[in-house]
Amino acid sequence: MALGSGCASQPGYGPGNEHASQADEAAALLAEAQRRRELPYNPLETIDTLSGMHPRAIEAVIQAVAQLGTPYRWGGESAENGFDCSGLTQHAYQAASINLPRTSFQQYRATTRIKRNALRPGDLVFFRLNGKRVDHVGIYVGGERFIHAPSSGKTVSFASLDNVFWARKYVGGGRAAEANELQLAGNHPEDF
Repeated sequence: MALGSGCASQPGYGPGNEHASQADEAAALLAEAQRRRELPYNPLETIDTLSGMHPRAIEAVIQAVAQLGTPYRWGGESAENGFDCSGLTQHAYQAASINLPRTSFQQYRATTRIKRNALRPGDLVFFRLNGKRVDHVGIYVGGERFIHAPSSGKTVSFASLDNVFWARKYVGGGRAAEANELQLAGNHPEDF
């Protein structure tokens, strides 16, 4: 039995393998997003050149950016079938070895509150689009921007917290406990 999405809109890497080509594709998407100034920095530049490590939260940003253009689908949780908002955040976090519950409201409850001026790339940003309950989530990428799966008929894309609509609906930021743990870029800790 699948859980409801909680979104407002309804109905290891090595050369020569599939993961290497996905990593190359993600790097190209990151470079394009930065060129178009949708990302205020290049997340790949956060990798420590001596150790090859970066925070898990940055890996989540990279994984979310790799899904740009994927269609929205209520209840969706994969690139093949589409994403809803919380499916995208859960997918990106899982790829960074961070466990998140499935719905936006559950994700809100499972993370530590972060003030807007203290947001870091990879933190979650939460919204109330309908009613009094959190029902939308995205991943903060820096520079007052976030990536999310917006609604039916749209695709995974960037948006601005400064946009009047999103600013009015903004509830707060959240940070997962494991977000600042370091991991080898592009790898899962359990691979070792």
